[in-house]
Amino acid sequence: MPANSKKQAVVQDIKNNFHNSKAVIFYNFHQVENREISQLRKRLKKEMGSELKVYKNSLVEKALTDYSLQLKQANAFIFCQEDEYKPLSILAQFSKQNSEIKRFQGGIYEQKLISSEIIEKWANLPSKEVLISTLCYYLNYQTQRLINVLEKLKDSKI
Repeated sequence: MPANSKKQAVVQDIKNNFHNSKAVIFYNFHQVENREISQLRKRLKKEMGSELKVYKNSLVEKALTDYSLQLKQANAFIFCQEDEYKPLSILAQFSKQNSEIKRFQGGIYEQKLISSEIIEKWANLPSKEVLISTLCYYLNYQTQRLINVLEKLKDSKI
């Protein structure tokens, strides 16, 4: 198979992966050992149903002509098929362990290019389950306060 057709096959694979994903995260893995990347790949696949793939930046830029990408250094592309936000927590933990380099390079959510700053903010948010339980707690707390006030009003009028 000639080199040009191999590149075209890789470009087509990139297009398919981007098309079949809810979101894609661009993650810099420069100066990280292969063993750590393999562990990260396995964890993302097992826990989140996400896939980490490594492509040449130039081939990704050819495949995604709709976006003006400016990728630098060695990037991994995390394709989120199930939940587009859960992999961010794993990547944030990994980034804290290897904090010498800015890891998040951006991403694509809902077919829109998202900056690395927004991705980092999302990565530092609590999980969806924690946010929902916190919301339920505060709603219940306010309801309980209302009930207490109404009971006091009822007792004072009788």
